[in-house]
Amino acid sequence: MADVALWLMVIILAVVILLLMQLLKRVLAAATSIPPKIDAIAGVAVAANKDLEAVALLLTTQGYVASIKASVLDYGGSLNAALPDY
Repeated sequence: MADVALWLMVIILAVVILLLMQLLKRVLAAATSIPPKIDAIAGVAVAANKDLEAVALLLTTQGYVASIKASVLDYGGSLNAALPDY
């Protein structure tokens, strides 16, 4: 009976080791797939930063439009009805 129990433990141990190896292999594959995705995200972030640099330019442009509108309004009130306020 002790021999059967010993062989059963050896078989269970072998199965557990094989399952553990497969699990570790999958974890390693998942871990090695992360850096390329991070590099891709970094590329998108750089492009988004370039797009956001134009926002500051838009804000200054709105200021220029407001000052030009104010100076043109000195010449006539009809422009106030034609252009909406921002």
